[in-house]
Amino acid sequence: MKRFLTQYRALLWQALQVEWSNSERWMSPLLFSTTMILLFAFAFGKVDVAFLPQLYIAATYLTASFSLQIAFSRVLEPDTQDRVFDQLRTYPISPSAWFLSKYTIVILLGALILLPTLFLSNLFLNNEGPVSLLNSSVLIVAVLMLLSLGAIGVLLSTMMLRSNAKQILYPLLYFPLTVPVLLSAVESSRMILVDGKDLSYLMSSWLGLLVIFGIMYFTLCLLLFGELVKPE
Repeated sequence: MKRFLTQYRALLWQALQVEWSNSERWMSPLLFSTTMILLFAFAFGKVDVAFLPQLYIAATYLTASFSLQIAFSRVLEPDTQDRVFDQLRTYPISPSAWFLSKYTIVILLGALILLPTLFLSNLFLNNEGPVSLLNSSVLIVAVLMLLSLGAIGVLLSTMMLRSNAKQILYPLLYFPLTVPVLLSAVESSRMILVDGKDLSYLMSSWLGLLVIFGIMYFTLCLLLFGELVKPE
C-alpha cells in the first residue's frame, strides 16, 4: 500500500507540473465552452421563462461534454514526448496508481472547465428567472457526471495513443459512451430545478442510473487500463 501511494503521488506530481507549465491545455477548452455558452444565450432569444432552466441545463452539459472531450483526448500527450510512455511501461509501476494519477488530473482539468461553464450559464439564467444552476444538488449531479466522463476520457486517450486517426476515432467512441451519462445528468438536474425533487427521490430514477454508469465506467476503465499499458 505504501509503495502504491508513493507511485501515485510521484506520477500525480509529475502530471501536475506538466499541466501547470502549459496553461493552453486547459485554457483552450475553457475558452471554447465560454464561446459556446455565449452563442447559446444569444440564440435562445425570447423564450418562455418556464422553459429556460431546461434549455440552459441541456446547453451547459452539452457544452461541457464537448469541452471536456478536447481536454481529455490530450491527457496522455505529454507522455508521448521522448518516449516517456514506453519507458514507464517497462518500470514496475502499479497500473492502478498510474490510472488513478491520470484520472485525478482529468477530474481537476474537468473542474476547471465545468465550474466556470456552470457559473456563466447561471449568470444568463438568473437574468431571466429566479432558478439557479449553482444549486448544491445540481453541483453534485455535475460532479458525478464529471467523474463518469473522466474515466471514459482516460481509457480512450490510452487506447488512441498509438492510433494515427486519433482525431477521428476518439470522438466517434467518446460521444456514444457519454450519451447515458449526459442524459441522466440532464434529467436529474431538470427534476431538481423544474420539478423540485430532492436527491433522495432521484436515487431511484435518473440519479441512480448516473451513479451506476459512473461505477461501471470507473471499474471497467481501471481494469482495462492495466491491459493497455502492459509491456509488449
